[in-house]
Amino acid sequence: MVDEEKSEQKGDLYFGAGTIIACTRYAAAYFGVTAATLSNWMKAGCPRVRHGYYDIKAVTEWNAQREGEKLAEAARSDPDKMTPSQLKTHYEAELKKEQLESSRLKNQIAGGEYLSKTDIVENLSRFFSVFKSSVFGLGHELGLTVASYVDADEARRVDQMINDRISDALTQMSIDGVYQPEVDEP
Repeated sequence: MVDEEKSEQKGDLYFGAGTIIACTRYAAAYFGVTAATLSNWMKAGCPRVRHGYYDIKAVTEWNAQREGEKLAEAARSDPDKMTPSQLKTHYEAELKKEQLESSRLKNQIAGGEYLSKTDIVENLSRFFSVFKSSVFGLGHELGLTVASYVDADEARRVDQMINDRISDALTQMSIDGVYQPEVDEP
């Protein structure tokens, strides 16, 4: 009867079924982890013999498989760790993605979502030429309108002031894209 109790109540570390069975404390020490980590491993699918006891060989195999899966995942995403056939597959997939993006862009251009740079530059250049002529013409007309109320020298000064303001505004807009008017102090 004493022998039966000993066989049922084995120690912290024993040999059974061709492998070493260790209690949680010894198994954690063997794998260099905490008991809480072993518990988390068990929840993630790590095999155990019974509550508080782990088959060292089975846990080692499970851990190696898990690490192998992590390395395989890293190899799938890191070209430096890929074999030549994996590299070929990886870069073919990247090429397919870029071809798909290129096709999308071509479809968007064909659908009118994008305009060619040449067309935009030509249209804007034509628009701003007309705008510049119109603004300078408006400034000259304002000068002529004011000329009937002031003497000739004052009319030329007003005309020049309007042209200078317009020129300054257009220059600032062409360089910075924003016009900051100068404020004349009285």
